[in-house]
Amino acid sequence: MREMKDTDRVAGLGDDWCDLSEGCDLDHTALSHELRTEVHPAHPFFGAALEVIAHRWSNDDVLCRHLDTPARYSIIHLTWSRREEIGSCPTIDADGEWSHIVAYEDGIDAALSAAEALERDGRRTPMGSAGTPSRPLVVEAVHAWPEDPATPPGPFRRG
Repeated sequence: MREMKDTDRVAGLGDDWCDLSEGCDLDHTALSHELRTEVHPAHPFFGAALEVIAHRWSNDDVLCRHLDTPARYSIIHLTWSRREEIGSCPTIDADGEWSHIVAYEDGIDAALSAAEALERDGRRTPMGSAGTPSRPLVVEAVHAWPEDPATPPGPFRRG
């Protein structure tokens, strides 16, 4: 059985992700630079060898593979502050094996589908002209890597 490549895995996540092996309008080298800039000494991933392999189109999430533990992946939400962050920023929205990344993405898809159904039924205010909804959607973070039980939560919020 052949091992699945990261590019194939990212493609399976859907259209909201750009694999860094593809070309797009975003400077892919800036993603890795910003991640290194934002991760501070108190952050769980400080000093970790992370490779950004994809970015989300709809927000500032990056998908990383841990070079020291190739079976481990993380979705990290950058702030684009262009400086070292403090506290739990940048947030870690998902951390675990590939199946955990897929489970997190499935949670986002389910939350978006539920919100759309509520909007159709008139029980949720749809997005306004600025592209922001009445309330943010919250999907619980997935932190499944056993070595880092204290990883701070970073729930996904979709406008």
